[in-house]
Amino acid sequence: MSDHHDDWNALPPDPVDEPFGRWSEAPAPQAAPAASTDPVVLDLPRLAEWLPRLGAVLWLERRERRPSPLRALIGARGIVLLEHPALAVLGRCRSITAHTAVTPHGPREWLSFRDARDEVRAKLFLLPDTDYLAWDEMAAATRLAPACEEPTRWHAHAAFLRGALARLGSAWRARVLRFELGRLPWLRTLDAQPPLRLSLLGLELSRAIARSEGAELVSPLHSA
Repeated sequence: MSDHHDDWNALPPDPVDEPFGRWSEAPAPQAAPAASTDPVVLDLPRLAEWLPRLGAVLWLERRERRPSPLRALIGARGIVLLEHPALAVLGRCRSITAHTAVTPHGPREWLSFRDARDEVRAKLFLLPDTDYLAWDEMAAATRLAPACEEPTRWHAHAAFLRGALARLGSAWRARVLRFELGRLPWLRTLDAQPPLRLSLLGLELSRAIARSEGAELVSPLHSA
């Protein structure tokens, strides 16, 4: 309960220079710092606290010619071990950007994880099964403001080329995952597993995103 009590006799007199008087107004609250649409430096220990709250997401990692040896990140908040092989690409990422676009399948939101050369190495897409409130809270906490992408037009030649490349072998691999965070006194472990449940709409959207990104979709029944 608040300790404030109304006291009508304690009200200040009306201003003389205003015929009807007015209530004194409290100072306007300071606006929170605006989120930046520029790349945000990847703080994996901090981000790892939020990822498990999202629930099911679609994770895309770029195929590497040889497995990345970086399976741990050391930051100001400690060490993060990357348990799942699909997350090893994060060891080479340095920044994040957020994006949103309107597609024939509806609105689409995702994060892009970029390396030191500003090349995208991994992406995280929202699904209908994702906790959107947790997503908004994570974006606010990490100051990630999504940049609006222009809708892409369908071109027959581009669609044929994407199909041909998909048959030859995709440069991306897509998985439906949910993140798990383990805490030890001196480190954190970030793991991922297929979700226990996934809606039909979430599965169809995962397939649509994988097709549009030219990615091979790994069955949610497999964890690696």
